[in-house]
Amino acid sequence: MKKHKEITWDAIKAMYIEIAEKQKETDRILNDKFSRTEKMIAESNQRIEGISRSNGEFCEEYFINSFKENPTLFGEKFDRILPYLYPEPVVIDDEYDLVLRNCTTIALVEMKYKASVNDIGKMFSKLHSYRANYPMFKDYKIYLCLASFRFPKGVRIKAEEKGIVLIEQRGDKIEVVSDHLKTW
Repeated sequence: MKKHKEITWDAIKAMYIEIAEKQKETDRILNDKFSRTEKMIAESNQRIEGISRSNGEFCEEYFINSFKENPTLFGEKFDRILPYLYPEPVVIDDEYDLVLRNCTTIALVEMKYKASVNDIGKMFSKLHSYRANYPMFKDYKIYLCLASFRFPKGVRIKAEEKGIVLIEQRGDKIEVVSDHLKTW
């Protein structure tokens, strides 16, 4: 029969000390790795945000330039093309990506690289704030328009239900892809 070595209290304390020191080294290594990983994630997030911002700017520039070149929508000509409109004085703080205007009609155009269902709800907030900020246009009919390079199916369905005009890029032109045009 094999005889077991008797373990003393001092031996147990020594093992705990050794384990604690090894654990400290492991913690240091893991903290270093986590720190480097967090830094890499932060850098990646900055790159992604930059790409996203760049895509959004490209989309806005495309639609603004398209309307400057051909200021018509639904066969109606607009004589004022107002990108990035900020109301002064402000009743309700808001920004309008693009406003098309003639003597009877206004088109509020929100521009997105890829539209989402949430953008549709925001259009009604834009309508409310525009009416409050520009009461001199209270008798104008207003179209709510969402311009995008991409409309997922759910967005198209919801926009049609709500009467939002969808505008998208088709080749080198922009095209209204909505069947039900509604004015507010």
